[in-house]
Amino acid sequence: MNARLNHLVDRAKNPRDKNFRNHLYIFLICCGISLFIWFLIKMSDDYVSEISIPLSFSNIPANKHLNNSNERLNIRMRANGGDLFSVKYFSRRGEIDVNMGQVDLKMSRYFNKYYILSSQLSTEVNERFDFDHNLIHISPDTIYLDLEEIISKSLPVVADLSLNCKPQYMLYDSIIIQPSVIMVSGPSSVIDTLDHISTSSTSLNNLDQRKEIVIPIVYPVMDKKVKYSDTEVKVIIPVEQFTEYMIELPVNGISDDTGIIGIRTFPETVQLTYQVAIKDYKLVKPEMFVLSASYDPARDMEKTFLRVKADQYPDYVRISRIHPDKVEFIIQK
Repeated sequence: MNARLNHLVDRAKNPRDKNFRNHLYIFLICCGISLFIWFLIKMSDDYVSEISIPLSFSNIPANKHLNNSNERLNIRMRANGGDLFSVKYFSRRGEIDVNMGQVDLKMSRYFNKYYILSSQLSTEVNERFDFDHNLIHISPDTIYLDLEEIISKSLPVVADLSLNCKPQYMLYDSIIIQPSVIMVSGPSSVIDTLDHISTSSTSLNNLDQRKEIVIPIVYPVMDKKVKYSDTEVKVIIPVEQFTEYMIELPVNGISDDTGIIGIRTFPETVQLTYQVAIKDYKLVKPEMFVLSASYDPARDMEKTFLRVKADQYPDYVRISRIHPDKVEFIIQK
C-alpha cells in the first residue's frame, strides 16, 4: 500500500507526467465537492448539542458587591445541524444578562450565599438564539452568588514624615492633618482589615517656619472595588524659634501620711530650665510653675533624698532640666 502511494506521489511530482497530474486534480476537486455536498446533507438534519454561554450581572443592589466571575450556562438544545455548527464555531456568543432587580433572589439555608434558579433565565436563553430550536436542559440548575455587603469606615490618617529643624527651631505644637480621617468604602472582607491610612513618605530639612504641604495618601488596598473619599491631605507643620530660660522655684514637700505635718527640703529652692517659643516668653510667670518632692513612707522610709518633679507648668513650655533633681528632706510630725 505504501509503495503504491509513493508511486502515485512520484508520478504527480514528475514534470513529464502532466496528463496524470490533471486527472489527479480533477479527482481531488470531485472529492472535495462530494464531501461538501455530504456535509450540507448532514447539516440539514436535527442534532442535539451543548453550548456554553457566559453570564453578566446588572442592577446589583447598591449595598452589595458581587464577587462572582466567569459564570457560564451550559445550554443543551436540539436544532438544525447547520445552525448549531454556525453558533458553536462561527458566532460570537454574547453574554446573557442577569438583571438582579428582576430575578427571584433567594438565600441558601445551607450556605451563606444567595442563589437564583437557572430556569428563571429560560426566556433570555431562548431570545439569545435567532433560529428554531428546542431547549432541552440548562446547567447548572442553580447559580450561587457571592454577594458581599458594602460597608464604610472612617480611618485616621497617619503622616509619614521625617522632619529636621534648624538649630533653635522646634515643633511648636502638634502636626495638623486635614482631613484627619478618610472615609473608605468597599467589601466588608477588605475594609475590616484596615485600621489607618498613611501618607506617602516625605522628608523636610532645615525647617525654620510654619510649613504647609499637600501629600498624597498611600492606598492600603489597590482595588477598584474600594473607594476613598480623598486622595491627598494637607499637612500643617507649626515650627517656631525657641529660647531657653532658667528660674529659681521653691520645692513643696508633700506626703499622704496624716501623721506628718510637713516635709522640709534642703535646699528649699531649685533651678528649673525650660524652653519656650520666643513669641511666648513674655507670657511665662514664675507662679505658673509648681514643683514638689513627694514622700511615701512605704517607699521612701530608708531614703535620704526625694526626687523633684514639675507638677504644673504652661502647655507651651518644655521642661529641660531641674537642678538639683533630688533634695534632702526632714519630716515634721
